[in-house]
Amino acid sequence: MKKFPECFPENFEKEILPKAAKEENKSVYRVIKYGTINRDSFISTYEEIQRGLIPPKRKMNSNDPGLYSTSCNIEYTEAEYALNLFMRHHPKAFIAKGQTERTCGLCQLTSERERRNDTHVDWWIYKDSEPQEYFDEVINDE
Repeated sequence: MKKFPECFPENFEKEILPKAAKEENKSVYRVIKYGTINRDSFISTYEEIQRGLIPPKRKMNSNDPGLYSTSCNIEYTEAEYALNLFMRHHPKAFIAKGQTERTCGLCQLTSERERRNDTHVDWWIYKDSEPQEYFDEVINDE
């Protein structure tokens, strides 16, 4: 059975997860903040807060599906922008390219539910999946 992380709220699947999210393979870029491609490189913002890796947001909306997702971008330049922001606090950060492997969770373009003009992808990753197996470091600008 495909399950989400234990720390997610009880109503996550029924009330928070967007109905339009689906299991699909999208080619994406992901900023790897801590310098190593491993399972922990793919935890959600919510899990980062729960583990004390980042402080809670001041106006955190616990019903925002994006809070529980792992962020990716379809466009390299958007991942590069995020990387430049992260480098201030995470000097070992780099960009990896891979797939939102369908067996690892559900994904959705954020612009499908929010007024946005970018290629940000929310990926809700199953607890026991191994998304890191589908990503490699980007060595040259692509």
